[in-house]
Amino acid sequence: MYRNSIAMNGMINANKGVVKNHPLEYFNTLSENPRLVSLIAQIRSTEDADERRRLKGQLPFRCPHYFSFRDDHRSQDSLMPEAFTFQTCVDIDKQEQVEPAMAKARQLNEQEGPWRGMLLRMERSASNKLHLDIRIPVGQTIEEAQRAYCQALGVEPDEDCFSPERMIYMVDKDSVIYCSDEWQAELPEEEIALRRKAYQERGLGFDGRPVATDVVVAPKAPSTLPVKAYPEFYRGIPYTYLIDELEEMLGGKPEHGQRNDFILKMTSHLRHVCNDDAGWVLHVLPNYGEAQSRVDETVRGALQRYKSAGMTPTMQLAIEKARQRMEEENGEGNVHELLRCPEMPRRLPRPVKDLLSASPRVYHPMIACAVWPAIATRLGGVKIQYAGGQLMEAALMCCTVAPMSSGKSAVNQPVHIILEDIIKRDDENRVREQNWKDQQNQKGANEKGSGRPTDICVQVVDSDMTNAAFTQRLCDVYRAGNKALYTIMDEVEMLKKVAGGTMEQVTRIICRGFDCNMYGQERVGTQSVSGRAPLRWNFNASTTPVSAQRFFGKNVVDGTLSRILICTIIEEEGGGIPHFGDYGDEYRELVKPWLSNLDKEVPKPIYNEDGSVNGYEVKEPIVCRQAIKLAEQLVQAGNDRASLMDNPAYGKLSRRAAVISFRIAVLLWLMCGRKWSKDIEMFCRWVFDYDLWCKFRFFGKAIQEEFDKEQKAVSRCTPNMLDLLQDRFKREDLASLRRQHGKSENPKNQLAQWMNRGFIIKDEQTGEFIKTLKYLKRHAA
Repeated sequence: MYRNSIAMNGMINANKGVVKNHPLEYFNTLSENPRLVSLIAQIRSTEDADERRRLKGQLPFRCPHYFSFRDDHRSQDSLMPEAFTFQTCVDIDKQEQVEPAMAKARQLNEQEGPWRGMLLRMERSASNKLHLDIRIPVGQTIEEAQRAYCQALGVEPDEDCFSPERMIYMVDKDSVIYCSDEWQAELPEEEIALRRKAYQERGLGFDGRPVATDVVVAPKAPSTLPVKAYPEFYRGIPYTYLIDELEEMLGGKPEHGQRNDFILKMTSHLRHVCNDDAGWVLHVLPNYGEAQSRVDETVRGALQRYKSAGMTPTMQLAIEKARQRMEEENGEGNVHELLRCPEMPRRLPRPVKDLLSASPRVYHPMIACAVWPAIATRLGGVKIQYAGGQLMEAALMCCTVAPMSSGKSAVNQPVHIILEDIIKRDDENRVREQNWKDQQNQKGANEKGSGRPTDICVQVVDSDMTNAAFTQRLCDVYRAGNKALYTIMDEVEMLKKVAGGTMEQVTRIICRGFDCNMYGQERVGTQSVSGRAPLRWNFNASTTPVSAQRFFGKNVVDGTLSRILICTIIEEEGGGIPHFGDYGDEYRELVKPWLSNLDKEVPKPIYNEDGSVNGYEVKEPIVCRQAIKLAEQLVQAGNDRASLMDNPAYGKLSRRAAVISFRIAVLLWLMCGRKWSKDIEMFCRWVFDYDLWCKFRFFGKAIQEEFDKEQKAVSRCTPNMLDLLQDRFKREDLASLRRQHGKSENPKNQLAQWMNRGFIIKDEQTGEFIKTLKYLKRHAA
């Protein structure tokens, strides 16, 4: 029933009271999520304890003791003995004990004794300490197993780990040191029966707890109050969500000695959503281990004390945050939905459909992205208008990142057909160029050679060329009417040779190429290549994931990666050899009309009487209003998603992803005879989503790490003071912070500005200020 499954909540900043049973595959996939990886890195690099605690609270979590909870509610009342895992997780929380405990755990797992083969999982915790998941010995309870194993390790047990409903914050895949195949695997029926019998012989239930706790649920409301059925939802929001948010905003569950005061504060807020009804408050409010009679007294006293007060800002914010979490759990703003591979639209624009007609379906997403650099090459130096009146050209660069032998070369044939007439003209020009070279080589040492022909133009160039040859070709196509170069590279590393040898030069050439800025070299020698021209160069490159990560390395947020359209190939499980169609005359006839429409937009040459070219037509920049509108929507979508995911790096990369999709939209619009369609819009939205999905799939961890470094460098110069304060803070806290930064201690004006902008609200009961959800979503680190 529970084989290879786990009780967990996979949401970022999840409701701690909600936990569901998921396949272990979902857990493993989530452990590679870039947002999770980023959060772990942030937690481990943060020295401030309060900030570290806040970040940890955003992590998804798992429950080690049960595969499932009744009604998906994580509480002792909802424990299901039949779902017991017979596992527990030991938490080593002292740094000096981590390495010795790790070594001892390995030793115990291998040597003869009661703990041999009992280690199921070893992982670095979010705070870089240690989690050890173990199999509970037959007949032992959770507490007994924890105490015995900790004694064998030579460490003091953490009593908080004895709680059966306990949760463990998730870590990323790289934090896992060891994991047995038996971890989270349901035991065979015979062994489960044996273990349950051992518990029963001790008078315990199926999960080792006293039998009474299996069947008796302590009443939440005291017996002195009348029995009444209370709603489980407030305006559609579960009360458990509101409780969870309030607990977090008030500093988390109370320690011993703080419970009564904490219950008083909780009641002062909950009264507004429980109609000032003590029974209602007690129905939804946990007792936090306090005696129920005292809880009853505290709740009644709080309702009398705060009877005349209006709804607190804290309660208002808790309602807003709880509603947001509901939306996330329903898929709106869900990090995993945003980072799931976007499905290609079923209805495609006709040019795209025809270009894919001879290729197997497994290659469709890759080819649908990778053909655009070749198509853009046909448009040359034609100007198009972007949002805000900015003029640009349809320069496109694409890199296919996929495993070895996955079929990355499947795009080569469509590209050859797209550029077939240009390649034919290039061959003629190469013959002319070679003839001129041969003539020069045949001349004697004292004979003066003729100059290189100025009308030679080769557009499709090899990747195995020097930077000097690259500069020469750029100057040639510039003179030939602002045409563009195109290259297809089997390995992305070839970019270094073309650019001049270093990654810094690669970044320079990609940045200038995306914007078609001037590029070239100046040499003194008469035989050296000298010249400058607009850098019009479209290319396709391919590589494996490991090589891609090594190549781009630290250049993931400096503008290099964001200017390249990234695509991949996801091979179908159990798929056979892909079968291609015929790239013959029928395919050419399908594609030809779309390319012809594009060619009509290219300025035609103006000839002299002798047949020589005397310049080119002057055309107005191309304006596609629908594509501009789409680009604006994509930029906003990127910003919204970045806010929902609390991932500014996503927003930063999405801006150029929107430009790439815009350029493809304009090309499609022109290919369709300047006719816009919903199919074009949906396809370009998919390109936007797919490009970003690929970037974060392959480079997510590096992107977040580099972006965090960049943000820290900026924050040292221009600190965001509100970001440096806790989510709840006092006027004195801000005054102290202002003093540290050399400002006047009076925070009156700053607080007023923050309140006017909706960044904070004031809790009149406590006098504290609280960051609003608006601020937390868009500005907080």
